[in-house]
Formats: sequence, structure tokens, C-alpha cells
Amino acid sequence: MPRGKIWGSIAVLISASAGILYFYAIYTGAGSSGKDISSISLNDLDNAAYAALSIPVMAVSLAVISTGFWIGWTILTIKVVQPMPELSVKKSHSRVKALILCLASISLAVILVYGIYTRNFWSLAVPSTLITLVILGAVFWVGIAIISARSTIGHKK
Repeated sequence: MPRGKIWGSIAVLISASAGILYFYAIYTGAGSSGKDISSISLNDLDNAAYAALSIPVMAVSLAVISTGFWIGWTILTIKVVQPMPELSVKKSHSRVKALILCLASISLAVILVYGIYTRNFWSLAVPSTLITLVILGAVFWVGIAIISARSTIGHKK
């Protein structure tokens, strides 16, 4: 079997297993309280069900926040050759903006992790909503691009 198919098979097995484990943790943890699943609060979930909800949201959110921090840190620490003094008449505030980006990224990460630790509903709802809207926007954009693309393949007459 070619190496690409092996890696593809591994990816399928891991993703299918993670999906099955996710649904098992959510529905057994949520159903263990004896309540209707639509009326359960985050505090009613057992630890496995809450982890199944919070870990994916936290991982994606922290990845996005880390990317913002990395961009700010790169701008903050890059060594730039200064242009000739007579050519540069205005001051650049990019380092101040980069420092603000780094501090904001750290603050958001701390707030997110603390909110998830305390089982705050909004700490899961806001990142989930933003991630969902970005994905739906990307799918919508790709759909529009596909619909509006002109075909370059010649038609048979």
C-alpha cells in the first residue's frame, strides 16, 4: 500500500475514533443527569462530557490567539534596516501596535482558559460562534467562487 494511502487511512481512523468518542462523551455525560439534553447547563455535565465540548473549542481558539501573538512578536522583535533619515519623515508605530497585539493575545488566552476552567457558558459560546461563522463564510465564499467561475473547457457542438 502506498505511503499516502497509509497516512490517509490513519487520518480516517483517528478522526472517526475521535468523533465516536466525542458523541459518546457528550451524550452519556449529558444523559447521566436524567434531564432532557436541551435543558442541561454546563455545570450539569460530567467531566468527560465537558472536556469533549471544551477541549476542541479551546484548542482552535488558542491556535488562533497564538497566531496573533506570533505575528505581534515577529513584528516586535524583527531587525529592520533603518531608511535614510531624509526619506523617512513620519514615525512608525508598528512596534507599539505589535506590543498591544501581544498583550491582547495573552489577555484573551488567559480569559478563555479561565472561563473554560470555571465552566462559563460564554467562554464556549463566543469562540464557537466565531469559528462557525468563519467556516460558514469560507464555505459561502467558495460556493460563490464555484458558481461564478467561467468554464474554460470547450463545449462539444
